[in-house]
Amino acid sequence: MTTHKTAQILKASLNIVSTLIQHLERDEVVLLPMDTVYSLVVRGDRTAAIAALRRLKQFDTDQPLAILTRGDRASEVAVLKKSAKQMMSYFPCPITAIVKAHPQLNPEITQGFSNIFVSCPDRFIYDLIGAIPFPLVCTSAKVGTEPIVSFEAAKRYFSDRVSLIVDGGRSRYGRRGTLIDFTLEPPTIMNFGPISVDDLRPILPDIILASHLMK
Repeated sequence: MTTHKTAQILKASLNIVSTLIQHLERDEVVLLPMDTVYSLVVRGDRTAAIAALRRLKQFDTDQPLAILTRGDRASEVAVLKKSAKQMMSYFPCPITAIVKAHPQLNPEITQGFSNIFVSCPDRFIYDLIGAIPFPLVCTSAKVGTEPIVSFEAAKRYFSDRVSLIVDGGRSRYGRRGTLIDFTLEPPTIMNFGPISVDDLRPILPDIILASHLMK
């Protein structure tokens, strides 16, 4: 496991963009607050950065990483159906979308999978995506199976494992985003989250629950 000197701490605001870019350009892992859970983030067009993220996360199995994006930039990383484009027009929103990966996407992100996760859970992340000129990939920060949902926990468990922790206080929802698979017809909710099927019907009238959620 890679260790660092004590992580730099910054309050969440757009004033930190230049410093955040400096860390990411050194292929370092940073820890960002989100309305869902705190997440480990790296530069998505650097193989070394993605490898550092995978080493830190210590995945049990190969799986694609999530990409932070928004409606006006999603076509850079994904091939989108009409329903996914419609949903992303409402970003930021605490959902995670499963979509088809762009064929030119870095294979270190996809790990051989044809689909990827994309998200943009809150306004802070939305604005960062617009201000940073390269793609951002992420995965949730956890201790064991428990997600990190507060700055205090982020600092306690990751201050010697990442180069920068951004203090956003406590996550608004404290749980992962609603997971929607847009590669299926109709779009299908795969895991419950902050946004319910009733919340989503005005945007996606045909959306359904996966069978395992109806038991």
